[in-house]
Amino acid sequence: MKVLYFTNAPFSDLEISYVGELEKYVEVKVLMLVLPQTKKSGAISLDCQPEELGVIPATDYPGMEKYTNMMSLDRWAIVNNPIGSNLKTSWILAKKVADVVKEYQPDILHITLYGLLQVFLSWLIDKNIKKIITIHDVVAHDKQSIVRYMYDKICRKLTLKHFNNILLLSHVDAPLLEKSLSHTPHRTFFSKLGPYTYLRNYPIGQNLYGKYILFFGSIRPYKGVDVLMEAYKKSNCVKQGIKLVIAGKDIDGNVLNNDQEDNIIILNRYIENDELATLIVNSLFAVLPYKSATQSGVTKSAIALNKPMVCTNVGNLPNEVIDGKYGKIVNHDDVNSLCVGINYMIDNPNQVEQFARNIRSDFETGNNSWAKITEDLVTNVYSTILNK
Repeated sequence: MKVLYFTNAPFSDLEISYVGELEKYVEVKVLMLVLPQTKKSGAISLDCQPEELGVIPATDYPGMEKYTNMMSLDRWAIVNNPIGSNLKTSWILAKKVADVVKEYQPDILHITLYGLLQVFLSWLIDKNIKKIITIHDVVAHDKQSIVRYMYDKICRKLTLKHFNNILLLSHVDAPLLEKSLSHTPHRTFFSKLGPYTYLRNYPIGQNLYGKYILFFGSIRPYKGVDVLMEAYKKSNCVKQGIKLVIAGKDIDGNVLNNDQEDNIIILNRYIENDELATLIVNSLFAVLPYKSATQSGVTKSAIALNKPMVCTNVGNLPNEVIDGKYGKIVNHDDVNSLCVGINYMIDNPNQVEQFARNIRSDFETGNNSWAKITEDLVTNVYSTILNK
């Protein structure tokens, strides 16, 4: 079986782990879209971007050489867009990706994004190629302008007209998807996220902050950082000298304010992989105060390094961070509930250590491991698509 996997840089923390396992089952080639605003996203951090608009082998792409120890670069290529998405660049890149598809002749084309490029691509490739799309979020978590909402709606409708095998990473949004596609022929498959094992490749550095709890990831309004800061101030952390570290870039620039406090450390920037691994390992536990979610790669980064979490009860998070097993689940958008959850973790260090042991034992092997997830995808998804 030959699989051509077309993804984009923000999902690279997932794809590096998944593709590394997929290589054991099928012949795979990976295309990864990189835009100026995504050259530092997910697991990928690129300091420069070539001016060429096209498909560049990862072995020839500046900055990709540092990932040699965690991915087979000869199987990867970068769909390089140094200008940004518009009608012209999307059409040009769609034709170049279509050329790769024609040359590679995959049994399955698997994409993870819908947009103008993917719409054009669906028009250009052989209609007989079996196709599947992963939809990470059926509904956007951030408030969208009417223009953006309509653009996404049209692109998704046109893309799914051709990519009518759909993969969801949880059952949470399935009813919404089915409702939106009630008049569109399609098949829905399900999978899940495994631990983001690429983080284990980095040496753990010195603890710079003492005792602290950690929020990490890009910062957007729906992630509830405002609720977290208020809950932290009310919690037992302050009187026990435990700090709050918020590590991630404020994408829209309107979530974090300039009111710095000695016990709240804000790292408002992209966090490189080695620093992220160090921050996770040296923290007491991670906190996900999300106001809405589907599933989260943040949980899988923490799990990869055996770090317990406090999470809100939104989306699939209660199924990823099982209450009383891998951490604590609290009410979303609720300062008092989050404060109680933080206090429980602070006041019960032995229980937190047990959560860490549970994570270690449950995600190394078995149904939550990439080996099992990938085997199921190949056997129950790819093979099903090929045989029907």
